[in-house]
Amino acid sequence: LAQAIWLRSRGIPARSVELSRRAAAPSVATMRLFLRTLSGQTALVEADQAAPVAEAFGKEAVVFGGVALDAAAVLGEVPGLEDGSTVCEVPRLPGGGDGTEAMGKKNKHTHGLCVRCGKRSYHMQKKRCASCGYPAKKMRSYEWSKKAKRRRAVGKGRMKHLKLMPRRFKNGFREGGTPKPRTKNAKK
Repeated sequence: LAQAIWLRSRGIPARSVELSRRAAAPSVATMRLFLRTLSGQTALVEADQAAPVAEAFGKEAVVFGGVALDAAAVLGEVPGLEDGSTVCEVPRLPGGGDGTEAMGKKNKHTHGLCVRCGKRSYHMQKKRCASCGYPAKKMRSYEWSKKAKRRRAVGKGRMKHLKLMPRRFKNGFREGGTPKPRTKNAKK
């Protein structure tokens, strides 16, 4: 009686569970199965061979022979499952694997903006930029990465100072004073 109450409290329907203490042999259509619960207790379950797994064991996920039993599978058609077999109850794991469900967990910020190169490559804990190597004085650069070297080559930025050099060179780097007046189309 205590086992029957315990099984009903676990959500196993009373119509599919018939705990019998009689010594009479079970009928051909029913199977006596042992259910090993999560707490380690073993319960006796009498179920019809034509009954689906969900009807016999309720909402719990069950495993037999290392294989998870589908809730819609019929007990009599499960390979190897016979009278006196032990079925283990296993917890249902929430969520999925490393697919779409796991993408929602990616909410940590390991890298921030670098003050030198401006990329989001400055590692907050290591205090070092993964792209330019800041705070190191020498810019991070490797021969095995030709494309990265091209990205930060001369002429790829504003060239705020260097773009003025050709004009200043042409005029001899003059400083101070006023330039000579330009005369357009002056005829003498």
